[in-house]
Order: sequence, then structure tokens, then C-alpha cells
Amino acid sequence: MLPLTNGVESTKLNIFVYSLTMLPVVIFPYAIGFVGLAFLIPSLILTIYYNYLCFELYNFKKNKFDAKKNKKKYLGIQFYIYS
Repeated sequence: MLPLTNGVESTKLNIFVYSLTMLPVVIFPYAIGFVGLAFLIPSLILTIYYNYLCFELYNFKKNKFDAKKNKKKYLGIQFYIYS
């Protein structure tokens, strides 16, 4: 519903900003000693990759449609969500 009320550009910016806020959320459990490096390292790698995908989505121009690249982004985001 967000793209309908605020526009596509605002939605893309919100997605990117919210993805950046996930970095402290991933680091915090390690900082308080709740989890170890076995959790931190894969989580950071996946979160940074997710941030990269969201940044590419933010820079996506409507007239440059590439279905193969967009499918890769979609599958990457799905992998991050379910892992």
C-alpha cells in the first residue's frame, strides 16, 4: 500500500533506509554477548548483501528494465528473509 500513498520513489527510499537499520539489529546480540561469531559473521554477510540489493533497487530506473537482474534481486531478498 505504501507505493500507492507515497509514490514509488519514496517507497524505494524507505526500503533502503529500513535495510540499513538492520545492521545494528544484527550486531546488537553479539555486542551484549547473547550470540557468538558463528551467528555474527553469516548474519553480517547476508545483511550487507541485502543492503546492496536494496541500494540497487533504490537506484533502479523505470526505463532500464532487466528481467534477469531483477529476478536475481528478488531471489536474493527471499533467501535473506527465509534464512
